[in-house]
Amino acid sequence: MNYFFKTKVENHSQIKEKLLKQIDLIPNNPFINQNQNIIHTDWNLPPQMHREYSSLFLDTVKAHLVSIAKSLNCLRYEIGSFWFQQYLNSGFHTWHTHRGCHFTNIYFIECPKGSETKFKNIEIDIEEGDIISFPSFIPHSSPHIKNSKERKTIISFNTDFCIDDQG
Repeated sequence: MNYFFKTKVENHSQIKEKLLKQIDLIPNNPFINQNQNIIHTDWNLPPQMHREYSSLFLDTVKAHLVSIAKSLNCLRYEIGSFWFQQYLNSGFHTWHTHRGCHFTNIYFIECPKGSETKFKNIEIDIEEGDIISFPSFIPHSSPHIKNSKERKTIISFNTDFCIDDQG
């Protein structure tokens, strides 16, 4: 069985415009070290902080997650956490995995050609407007943004899929 899932978001251009406006309401918060150069994120902000984009985002990914739950014969899914990341010129995120969850998921809000998430030993066609989900132990990275006029914006989220109501 293939445990990589991909969905194209309907009405992505309208959703994109709204999400970007709502993300712009978050105070500027770069996250830069030797492993990443992310110009703006809410990954390290308090989880209780109001995120205007959360309702639209959760509504947008719901059908994708319900489809995965059905495919896995699970009764439900739980989103453990979610956050956005924006990359500009020279922005990147080195190889990493996500601990403590079954699946890593990415909604590509803005995704210039060549900036798609990369996987070790796996090729996946990805473009703006896609949501992808994959087992969280799969190493992945975001390559350097090479064009100073381009920006990549994603919302990453971690999920668990449960076969019963108890979790």
